[in-house]
Amino acid sequence: MKYVALFLLALSLEAATASQKADRTITWRPWQDWAEFRLRTGDRYLGDECWEHYLGFELYRPSTKKIKISMIYLGLEAVPDVVIAPGRRYAILEVTNSNMTAHKGRWNWNAQEVQSTTPHSHVGLVE
Repeated sequence: MKYVALFLLALSLEAATASQKADRTITWRPWQDWAEFRLRTGDRYLGDECWEHYLGFELYRPSTKKIKISMIYLGLEAVPDVVIAPGRRYAILEVTNSNMTAHKGRWNWNAQEVQSTTPHSHVGLVE
């Protein structure tokens, strides 16, 4: 009986320690549909109160448009511009910040069609 109690104690300590370790998988939220593309956000805990936050874009398959996504921010953290187009339909942006938590603020961006006679602009905001 003493060995069973020690085994259970060891398992509970291992589980408690594992919950404090880094997570190797990204927790993605559901896709959100926009006019020419869709997007979703995700997070991953790296350990030691450090997080990675993700913003993913996907251009819809029938679209032949080229869309520039610029002025991208997560809270006050700026992210470089990206372009999604038929030859590169996906873009995943990442912010790593040790002073952010799972409650990291909002993603903001501006999406604009390029190489068009009349640019179409969409401003995005997502939590």
